Amino acid sequence: MNELREQMRNSQWHMPASGPENERTFRLVKEFNDLGNCDMKRGKENLTELFCNSPAAPQGHAPLNLEFGDNVEFGEGCFFNFGTTILAQAKVSFGARTMIGPHCSFITVGHPVEDHAMRAEGWEIAHPITIGKNCWFGTNITVLPGVTISDNCVIGAGTLVTKDVPYNSLVLGSPGKVVRTLDV
Repeated sequence: MNELREQMRNSQWHMPASGPENERTFRLVKEFNDLGNCDMKRGKENLTELFCNSPAAPQGHAPLNLEFGDNVEFGEGCFFNFGTTILAQAKVSFGARTMIGPHCSFITVGHPVEDHAMRAEGWEIAHPITIGKNCWFGTNITVLPGVTISDNCVIGAGTLVTKDVPYNSLVLGSPGKVVRTLDV
């Protein structure tokens, strides 16, 4: 599994597999989701264990969907809302004070488009996602592999983020486009 983890983290083609790290994540996510947002103290303890390599544990609402929690880092004061999905085959970093609205997805993994044989066999490749500080995500946003969103950005509801986003940007649409620079 260590070789697979290195391939995932180094953006190399690999065949997906589930090992102890991901089984640990699934167990902790199930425990968090089973709390049903009714025991915030236990929920915070669970998130601290789940995001074990993170400088800070976020606040969050179940349900959460997550693969490879040890590849996710949150800065201080982050929050995720109901239905957040993070597929972290590669590293996903959230800067301090980032707020994530309901049903947002952060997807680090993709599959071959041009090579039908590789796609049919299930090959995948992962690229990291980096989110800056003080970012806000409306509802139903998807961030695709390899994207960097700089500090102080607002991503509007329903946006599909396919490219890097410069500092202080308001991004809307599918695919997402910078519609203006924010005064911060």
